[in-house]
Amino acid sequence: MNEHSGRWNVAVGTTGIQAAGDVHNSNVYMVEPDDPPEKRYAVGVQHLDDGIPARARELIADARAHGYDDSEVRFHWVLALLSKRAYRDLSPDEREQLARIEESRRTLGDNKWTQALDVIYELVGCQRDRGRNPGPVLDELESLGTLQRAKIIRHLDHVLTGSIKDSLWAEARQTANEDRLRANRRDRVWAYFEPDPIPPRVREPAPERTILRDRFLAVVWAVLLTASAGYLGWLVIAHATPLPMVAYLSVLAAGYVAARTGLEWRYRRQRLRVKDREYLGERGVNRAPEGGFANSVDNYFDRYFATYVPQKTNPGDWLAETIGIKRSLRDEIVDLYREKRITAGRVRWLIWHLVKSVQQRWEEGTLWEYREQYRVPLRTKLWCSASLAVLVTATLVVIITAARTALLPAVITAPILVLSGVKAPKRWFDIIYERRRLLEDYREFDQNTLERDAAYERWTEKLRSTRPSENEMANWLNCDMTMLLDEALEHYHLAWRDVLAYAFLLTPSKGCKRARVKRGPWRYSKYKVRLFLITQDGVRELSTKLDFLEITFHGQERHNYRFDAVSSVYVLKKNEYSHELKLTLTNGPSNEIHVAHLEVAHDEPVENPSMFATMNLEAAGFDHTLHILEGIAAEGKGWIDRDPHAQGESGDSPPETDAA
Repeated sequence: MNEHSGRWNVAVGTTGIQAAGDVHNSNVYMVEPDDPPEKRYAVGVQHLDDGIPARARELIADARAHGYDDSEVRFHWVLALLSKRAYRDLSPDEREQLARIEESRRTLGDNKWTQALDVIYELVGCQRDRGRNPGPVLDELESLGTLQRAKIIRHLDHVLTGSIKDSLWAEARQTANEDRLRANRRDRVWAYFEPDPIPPRVREPAPERTILRDRFLAVVWAVLLTASAGYLGWLVIAHATPLPMVAYLSVLAAGYVAARTGLEWRYRRQRLRVKDREYLGERGVNRAPEGGFANSVDNYFDRYFATYVPQKTNPGDWLAETIGIKRSLRDEIVDLYREKRITAGRVRWLIWHLVKSVQQRWEEGTLWEYREQYRVPLRTKLWCSASLAVLVTATLVVIITAARTALLPAVITAPILVLSGVKAPKRWFDIIYERRRLLEDYREFDQNTLERDAAYERWTEKLRSTRPSENEMANWLNCDMTMLLDEALEHYHLAWRDVLAYAFLLTPSKGCKRARVKRGPWRYSKYKVRLFLITQDGVRELSTKLDFLEITFHGQERHNYRFDAVSSVYVLKKNEYSHELKLTLTNGPSNEIHVAHLEVAHDEPVENPSMFATMNLEAAGFDHTLHILEGIAAEGKGWIDRDPHAQGESGDSPPETDAA
């Protein structure tokens, strides 16, 4: 932990993080041009609750312009106007709008929202008139409903001053300490950064490999076999002796048995060879290039196979025995999902399911059951071998007998019989094998489809029931910031009233995950947090890292500097998604920060890139931080007391000077 004071140059933060982002399907921020004003108002309130007041002001104002206006609407519009801002930050036009609503309060009727609106104006009045007694307004605030009171305390922290701040700080701190773990945050927040799973796919079985030509040749050879066998049989019958007749009948019987058992033997042997190639595979498979989809899939398979080792199994044996099936499953996933718009994170659930399935089958002893399934029974081998021996012997007897009856026809027919007897079974074996293989593959395909569909439904339901809402994410982050603010106050021995202004700048930390809902701001699993506390004595800055998943802060750097040490603040907007901020203190070169990579995902175009970038900057606290630092750089300590928009109000400051 380092602490410095004096003159130095500071890099305010960095959001230049290269990270793949996940965009969840949600209509929480969705507003269409033809939506009714009630919908626009509801979405505006959602933006306000999620820490994006500028967008909330636009939507609520639009709803009011279309006739949707009552005390509740005006309460939230005023909150949006003052959220993350002090009264001195309002423009003359905004102050005029605020005054008009104040004048029209008597027409709104007496209800809980009107009472809450009255309290807001009393608080604003206390900030404008520092000598005013805050006791009555504190009593009124205490009497409000829980919802209205909580909203005021949260959004008007820059309006609260003096003893009002101190009286509410203990409660705000206690509430934040309780709420930051509320709603089972520790076990749920991970789901926000989990990408929406892509529906399961299963590799289709290879199509039947036999074509029309194969069937035609099979028929031709079968006809030749039948014709030659029939002709030789006619010659044997013409000889009319018992031995040739028995031999001929033996040829027919042995041929049938040899064909049946031979087909079974060959089918099982080939299927076993295919399955062994799938399950055992080759050793030393080359890795995919780093950074690509295939490489990410490799990493997931490696991680899960190393993690989910079956019980009572040596990890080395497990990894060695499953290297083939791991490669086969990996190739299937890569082939099915290698598309530009699909990230490996979206198929991680399926990889996990496949590895768990292999683990379960290993533990149940069914992983290698195909070896028993396709083992050729000894009975089949014996029947096939015996029938082939009988077939060859009986065929020779038939051919010799036929030659004695009609030598020339027998000499011509015998080669045709032998050749067709070899070709016809082979052709028909291939056709029957492919049909049987296809039926079996489709049964396996259907089974895999059912299992993957069920796993997909379980995973999507788990994410749906676990994933926090936008409001929960914003509230948890606000609680974390409150606790950090409390830690800073304690370290610097400051009361809450001593803080004239403050600002948080939240930027993603290196190696973080990021996610958002459609049209919503990016949220990160790790933040680099900078807190600026403005007091009468100068600026105190505290920097730390927040692990949003683990709910912990790591490390601190603290810097103190006087108002006159701030030389200049400079912002360069390169494009809609990239900004550069320079904060220069006296005696030294300036440091730069890049506020970038706020862009949308490549598969989700944004209608208004400027609005999207502005929303993310506001959620990060960039605008408020910049406003305070620019004021200090322009006017030094005089910025504290001067109200740039005051005209004839009590406590007017000298006329505004040009910013340095």
